[in-house]
Order: sequence, then structure tokens, then C-alpha cells
Amino acid sequence: MTFAEKYCAKTGVHPTDYEATVFRHSLRPVARFLRFSLNLNSNYFAADREFIRGVGRISRLDEFHSEAVDFAHYSEGQGFCHRTLKWRVSRERLRRIVRATLKE
Repeated sequence: MTFAEKYCAKTGVHPTDYEATVFRHSLRPVARFLRFSLNLNSNYFAADREFIRGVGRISRLDEFHSEAVDFAHYSEGQGFCHRTLKWRVSRERLRRIVRATLKE
């Protein structure tokens, strides 16, 4: 069973709402506040959403690390707001969600 399947079963989230729900819960506070204006650029959160999709496919906690490294590497080219101001998904927040879901 994948993380996405377990998360949806545990939280009662419909599978079609997985990405949006995990995205909202794993955003850094400032990014959460600014997400509607940041979404005006349709590609701004593309790397974040791909990260969440990738994490959704894992089935063990130790697989999270490679997804997080890929996200960190890709995020470096995303620009000042994404990289320096960290208006993006928090790897640590998402790791905590994954850990809490997969450890059961």
C-alpha cells in the first residue's frame, strides 16, 4: 500500500483530493498565506506538487529521503522566492506527515 493510499484511508480524504490536501498541510506558513497569489503563476508550485506526487508513491519511510533529495536539488533552480524565502512545501512538515502515516 502506498503512502497516498494509507493517508487517504487514515484521514478519510478522497483519493482525488490527496494532492491538494497534503499540499496545503505541508506548505510553510508564509507560503500557505500567499498560495492564492502565488498560484497566479501556474508553474510556481509545479516542483512542490511533483514532490507530493512522488511521495504518494512510496511505501516505506526510508524511500522518503530520495524524494526529498530530488526535490531539494530541483528547487535550487526555482528562483529567489522558492529557494531563499522558502515559499514552498516544507520537506520536514511532509516528512512528519509521512512518518505518522506509515508507522502505523
